[in-house]
Amino acid sequence: MRSLFKFLAGILLLQGATALLGLAALRSDQTEVRALLGLLALTLGAITALWFASMAGSSRREALARAQQGFTEEREALRLRAEREKARLLADSQRKLARTRDRLQGRANLKVGAAFAGVAGIGALMMLTQFVTVGLLTVAAGGGAAAGYFTRVRQERRRRSVFAAALPRGVERPALPGETVDIPGPPTA
Repeated sequence: MRSLFKFLAGILLLQGATALLGLAALRSDQTEVRALLGLLALTLGAITALWFASMAGSSRREALARAQQGFTEEREALRLRAEREKARLLADSQRKLARTRDRLQGRANLKVGAAFAGVAGIGALMMLTQFVTVGLLTVAAGGGAAAGYFTRVRQERRRRSVFAAALPRGVERPALPGETVDIPGPPTA
């Protein structure tokens, strides 16, 4: 809009100068003076045209710079939004993986506990039915296996807590080397 007023001022200035030169040429009786005034009017028009071309180029460059700035800002906003969305999706998938891992680990612990209880029950039954030596061996083997399993679970938890403490705040722990986690698929209908 500002450049419109620049052009309007230039047009009015050119029209005024051309009108004054025309009046001066009409009042003059000599043809040479009229020709010189006509050439002066043409020169003034050419200079004004060059001035307008310069102003138009400057306006075009300013508009292009504004458009590029707008595109740059929009691209940056889209990039930031995509990064936020990616971080949110990553956090959601980490939470889902952690829930799945915990659920599967709980089931495995229940099954292992039931197996150890069964072994201990068989050992106790053997002790009651006069197979004392075999019963004691069975109970001792079951207890040793249970102790080894629970020691392994404690070591795994300690390793996870040390690894999680080393991560920056708000970052979820990725799967550790050697750790297997089933990734749940899409829900089925």
